[in-house]
Amino acid sequence: MHWKRVKTLGSGGFGFVSMATTSGHNHLPPVVAVKSADITRSKSLSMEKDLLHKFKSCPCILRCFGDQITTENGRNLYNIVLEYAPGGSLADKIHSGKGLPEDIVSHHAKSIATALVHIHKLGYVHCDVKPHNVLLVGEHTKLADFGSCKKIGEAVQGFRGTVLYAAPESISRLDYSAAVDVWALGCTVLNMLTGKAPWEIRKDATTTDVLMMIGGSDEIPEIPNVFSEEAKDFLRKCFVKNPAARCRAESLLRHPFLKMANRHRHHLHLSSKLHSLLPQCFHVPKIHVH
Repeated sequence: MHWKRVKTLGSGGFGFVSMATTSGHNHLPPVVAVKSADITRSKSLSMEKDLLHKFKSCPCILRCFGDQITTENGRNLYNIVLEYAPGGSLADKIHSGKGLPEDIVSHHAKSIATALVHIHKLGYVHCDVKPHNVLLVGEHTKLADFGSCKKIGEAVQGFRGTVLYAAPESISRLDYSAAVDVWALGCTVLNMLTGKAPWEIRKDATTTDVLMMIGGSDEIPEIPNVFSEEAKDFLRKCFVKNPAARCRAESLLRHPFLKMANRHRHHLHLSSKLHSLLPQCFHVPKIHVH
């Protein structure tokens, strides 16, 4: 594959992500994202590439175009080449204290739920669903960052994910069934609707206090009464403390709240249609001066 780094988009414990341009060979789009790590610390990244290959038939999961080893500035790097998301992540669209309209939230939630149904059927759990790991590629919402992903039934050595989006059982007993992704979906939807973190944390709260509240109490995230009945019911089905009784992602796809996504799609289609008509509506005939 032929690509050239343009700029760094971000970094983390795994390595770093760059925007890159391509030569157009191998059917690559003109702009891609390249996720890179030192080759000696690339096991997690290589596993993510394999998972994305397994999940590639789902349009709601970020595409991976392959991997490549490069030597840059004396460093041997392992790289996976990914779809570039010009719209950034959902986290970039959520402004503090100001929620998104329900039909838009429904649109994003439906895509996330579709991705979860796909990976759960293949026997995997994402383990870190949150707005930062949901990317916007044009009008499409795509689940990304499978670095914490695991097989259903596989034992884990430590906590995975992000505490404020974590299901109670993942904190209290490191239990990671498909149900943890449903809880995290609920937290993500609540974050989109309110513009706030799913849990309200006291300023004087310690880490232990937070872990006990989420993993060891009967509390669930607060669901504001101003939401529609459909939105409130959707969230209640996600925030069931007992993972065995929690709604499955497949059932949530049929929930009335996610049907609002069709309304959003209709608005997008209508907006696109009107935009195409604008040149005709405001056509100014040429004036010939003799």
